Amino acid sequence: MKFPFIIILIFIPLIVLSQNYKLNTRYPGYFINIKGDSIHGYILLTNKLENQRGAVYSSDAKGEKIIIHLLADQVRGYKVKDRTYTAMYYGEPDPAAEHFVLTVAEGNLDLYEYFTLPDEFYVGTNTGGQRPATGDDEQYLQKEFLIVNKEGNKFMLPNANAFMKNADLIFGSNADLLQKIKDKKKGYRYNDLEEIVKEFNLQ
Repeated sequence: MKFPFIIILIFIPLIVLSQNYKLNTRYPGYFINIKGDSIHGYILLTNKLENQRGAVYSSDAKGEKIIIHLLADQVRGYKVKDRTYTAMYYGEPDPAAEHFVLTVAEGNLDLYEYFTLPDEFYVGTNTGGQRPATGDDEQYLQKEFLIVNKEGNKFMLPNANAFMKNADLIFGSNADLLQKIKDKKKGYRYNDLEEIVKEFNLQ
């Protein structure tokens, strides 16, 4: 018998204080159209799961004037607050295979994150009950990494095994860095990919 995964929460505020913004709110931002033009206005920041599927642009803060639904097969990407998204063929079709992946680092290697919500995942409420998790429960989203090198080769890294398997191909030009990865030194493991890529890009 399969049991749902349950997390009990005492209380989790919707406001992300450390980043000083709320989900499901419009903020100044821009999108890049298919021609490469940046169109500034306001972008609705939903959450890391929903914003992969698309976003809503408006020319005003209330979302009452020009409205454009941003889809990954129609624009190159967009930015809202500190989140920059790049359109790419990646992820399971739902129904389209194009998604906006979160851009984490750029340089000789570009690093992206893709998020999923675990199946049958429940969180506790502050009244002692439980409810199905949604994309707004960002702290419980699962993420995987995607690296694209300057040659355009994509390396899908959903877990630590994939990271180690592809390490030679991705980081082979930096022998010292590669050895630290192979030795699994602290700070050079799968969950440290953002800092590893940034170090590689400094060479």
